[in-house]
Amino acid sequence: MNTERHIGDDIKQRKTAKVLADIPWKPSLNYSEQEELIRDLLELAACAPYHYKSAAKYHTSGLESPLPFRAYTLTSETCRKLADQLLSMNPPPGKISNMLWAAEVLIMITWLPDVFGDQPQEREMEPLPFTGNIRNMEHIAASSAAIQNILIGATQKGFPNYWSSGGVLRQKPARRLLSVPLEEMLLGCLFIFPKDAYERGVEIKAGKLHKEGKNIQTWSKSVTL
Repeated sequence: MNTERHIGDDIKQRKTAKVLADIPWKPSLNYSEQEELIRDLLELAACAPYHYKSAAKYHTSGLESPLPFRAYTLTSETCRKLADQLLSMNPPPGKISNMLWAAEVLIMITWLPDVFGDQPQEREMEPLPFTGNIRNMEHIAASSAAIQNILIGATQKGFPNYWSSGGVLRQKPARRLLSVPLEEMLLGCLFIFPKDAYERGVEIKAGKLHKEGKNIQTWSKSVTL
C-alpha cells in the first residue's frame, strides 16, 4: 500500500480555521521553533511565480528584494503584546484580539502597487483606489500565490491557519505601531495557530464558502477548435 503523501493532499486539506481564544494562550512552540516555522513558510512564499519586479521606490530600509510583496512576521509573544496595545486604540480590535491571543505566529503580507503622479508626504490610508493596470494585477496575483504557498505549508505541517483581511491591522495606528508602511497594500494577515487548537475547547469558525465551487463542471469549460 502506497502511503506517500502528495502535495495535492495538502491542498485539498487546507481549510479556514478562525480560532477565537477567550484568553491569551500559552504557545506550543518556543521562540526558536516559532522563528524556524516562520522561516520555513517564508521560503515557500519566495517560490511563488511573479512577472514584474517591484518599483525601485520600495527597495529601501533593508528590504531590497525585487519581489512584488513584503512580509512582516510576529511571534506569539509579539502577538500577545499587540493584542494588549490594540485595546487602547481606535477603532477597537474586535475579533482580531481573540486571534492574536491564539496565534502561534502571524505573517502579514503586503503587495507593492505601482503608483503614478504626486503622492502625499504622509498617508492616512493605503493608496486606494490603486491604478488598475496589468502590472498591478500581476503583483496581486504573485502575492496571492505566495500567501497560498504559506497556507498550504502550514497545513502540511499540521498548523490550523486563517487568511484574514486584517481588520484594524489595516489602519494607520496599528500600521505605525508595527512599522508596516501605508504605501504598501495589506493583502492578508496569515494567522498560524497551534497544532492542538481544536483540543483547547474554544470557538473555531470554518470558512463559509469551503464547500462551494467544488463541482468542476460549474466553473470550467473544455475548449476545442
